[in-house]
Amino acid sequence: MAILDNFEEDMTYEVLVSTKNEDGSLNVKPFGLKIKDNDFIFKIFPNKTLLNIKNSDELTVYFLQDVLIFTKALTSNLDYDDLLDEINYEISCKISNMDTTIIDDNYGKNVATTIIAKPTKIIEHKKTVPIINRASNQIMELLIDFSRYEFMDVDARNNFIQKLNYSEKIIIKTGNKKHFDSLNLLKKELKQKE
Repeated sequence: MAILDNFEEDMTYEVLVSTKNEDGSLNVKPFGLKIKDNDFIFKIFPNKTLLNIKNSDELTVYFLQDVLIFTKALTSNLDYDDLLDEINYEISCKISNMDTTIIDDNYGKNVATTIIAKPTKIIEHKKTVPIINRASNQIMELLIDFSRYEFMDVDARNNFIQKLNYSEKIIIKTGNKKHFDSLNLLKKELKQKE
């Protein structure tokens, strides 16, 4: 699994994680991933992904860079065929350890489960040069915060809305249609939560 040698330890990589629901359908959501000694490490708060992992002890990690796919995954608007068109690497994993702790952070006290998974199979879909883009970075930061929206108090939610408004200016200035679509989808989901 030579591709794993290209990752730096203690860096967080944004990936999509796929798990199987009880009915056999896929649940695909974005998560931050750290890699240590070729183990994949995730910190997951209570959600459908965690429940699926507890039920099956396996997951699939997708490496890609299309922010619209990340946004669609977070907001449950993802078409699996669209995902397949954008994947660079697909890595199947088996869970080797799960440890639950209480975390006290900006969003208050929450239960988090640290999951350690061992890669078992790697599929390379396409080779592309990763491109760092300011609009993409803004979208990813918004998605990270939005994934914890339900845990936020009123002040944290107001701060998130301010951050979204500030980020929108950067996205409009430095982004493309996929960035604009991501932003609009995120804003639509935010209105539904209010």
